[in-house]
Amino acid sequence: MSGNHRALTALVLVMLLAAGCGRPQPTPVPPTATPVPTVQVSPPEMVLAEAGSFEMGSTNGYPDELPVHTVRITRPFYVAKYPVTYEEFDKFCDEILGRMRPEGRGPHRGQMPVSNVTWYDAVAYCNWLSDKEGLTPCYRGKGKVTRCDFSANGYRLPTEAEWEYAARGGHESQGFEYAGSNDPDAVAWYEANSGDKVQFVGLRQANELGLYDLSGNMFEWCWDWYGEHYYASSPVDDPLGPSGPPGTEPWEANRVRRSGTWREGAKNIRVACRSLDYASYVGDNSIRLVRTK
Repeated sequence: MSGNHRALTALVLVMLLAAGCGRPQPTPVPPTATPVPTVQVSPPEMVLAEAGSFEMGSTNGYPDELPVHTVRITRPFYVAKYPVTYEEFDKFCDEILGRMRPEGRGPHRGQMPVSNVTWYDAVAYCNWLSDKEGLTPCYRGKGKVTRCDFSANGYRLPTEAEWEYAARGGHESQGFEYAGSNDPDAVAWYEANSGDKVQFVGLRQANELGLYDLSGNMFEWCWDWYGEHYYASSPVDDPLGPSGPPGTEPWEANRVRRSGTWREGAKNIRVACRSLDYASYVGDNSIRLVRTK
């Protein structure tokens, strides 16, 4: 090939490349974001607990139930008729990407009280459900510095005093030892009648307010830090529990839980019986929703 021919061929290639560079390039298509699944929720059935006073604690129980002391609930509040079920809690897990459903209870667990939830899971669920219903969430902060706005209209955990007041029947209380009766078999699933397993919600007799399963079946988280001797210094009006855990060690970060479970004896499912668990532990712990009126 002559030198002139090679030069002409090179010139044609340069012109073709230049023409190609001048063509409009396709606009890159950004990756499609994974859509967040949206679930439909139904508001829980709730019962109004009017303001009132009661004697908190017991002389027939454990040392941390003493002294028996007067408590005055000044804020009326709504209480869920049933504990949160797996069916309800699973919707929360399905909508929050990366949150696993709690384990356990087999394929027919939907109407059983949810378990294997930490105190922090319970608080997160309360705020999520409040957002879903257009209510003002009660909780701010994280971990040990979580704060609750009790004037907000969203869902929250009951205080220990609110829980016992509601379990005793509130202003309708007849003074029963268990939530709705002096006979535990009438109102509770516990060691003697549960068949060694958790049961569906709402199958036993309700208490004076029409609330179910406040004795036995599954523990229920409360707002308060646990204080063994807190009753000795508890205020009369709307006690909120100690201001923090008694120490800085992880095992001292205990929150109150109430009700007892399907595996407890009768003494441990009384309305006055107190219990505790690590805030970050799952175990036989469930949720009872309340809302300030």
